[in-house]
Amino acid sequence: MNDELSKEERVSLLKQIIKAPSYTTDYSSVLENHLDDPDPEVRVLAITGLWDYPDQEYIPLLFDAAENDPSEHVRCRAIITLGRYVYEGEICSYDFDFAMDESADADQMSQEDFLKIQDFLFKIHHDENKTFDERRFALEALSFSSAQKVLDLIAKAYAHSNPKMKLSAIFSMGRSGNVRWTETILKELYNPDPELQREAIRAAGEVGLTEAGKDLWRLTYSEDRDVQLEAIWSLGQSGWEGAFERLEELSFMSTDLEIQEAAEVALEEWYIFSGAMTDEMFDENGFDLDDELGNFVEGEG
Repeated sequence: MNDELSKEERVSLLKQIIKAPSYTTDYSSVLENHLDDPDPEVRVLAITGLWDYPDQEYIPLLFDAAENDPSEHVRCRAIITLGRYVYEGEICSYDFDFAMDESADADQMSQEDFLKIQDFLFKIHHDENKTFDERRFALEALSFSSAQKVLDLIAKAYAHSNPKMKLSAIFSMGRSGNVRWTETILKELYNPDPELQREAIRAAGEVGLTEAGKDLWRLTYSEDRDVQLEAIWSLGQSGWEGAFERLEELSFMSTDLEIQEAAEVALEEWYIFSGAMTDEMFDENGFDLDDELGNFVEGEG
């Protein structure tokens, strides 16, 4: 099939799969068929799509791509996608007092694979022969883990002299969902570096910091459009009680369609995270908290 399609057609097909993942149709075989495509852009897209199919059979393929692909972009994307497996392993109920895999359910990732993936990512992060991006994306992939050594790595990365590593550290603070980063995130909300500021705004939402509510409210008035959009989204996720009026105002009164739509979505988030949503409202609107995971693959630093 690959030989019958032009590069443009292959790219278009994979982008469609990534943009609108289907929960009724399994596209994993299509993605797998493009993992060895001669064009690195196609391989990147195929690996990106595998985020939605965290099957253990793909772990060796992702390891191989992360280690051996000639394209740095492909290697980085494979590292990022391994983060989905860290997430899946983190939500499993492993019993580390028993022999490997004895406590795992049939649908869970094996404890052995979970530990193997973490070790793989730790090695990449610490390997000075790897590119800077490979190392920082390994940290981002690990940041789903609640392990103390991951939290220590995030703190060390935040103190790094390179702003890109600091960016990954702030991204990782948000992904970790850990309130221990509250003071740091609040401080970074006004970082003069717009990229670091936007990442801190996003992190405030992902951690659900009600303490950031007033600051996020102010930032929805920012003249920087990207900052404004991030602040609107995070204000909804914060669950802060004062957010409703501002989000409702933007969703009904803004003449900017993109701002209006962002506020409408953020208002839905606010209902969920503030606890104001009733079961009836939840069913009526069809909200699905599982869809929140999709945000993580879009926002890597």
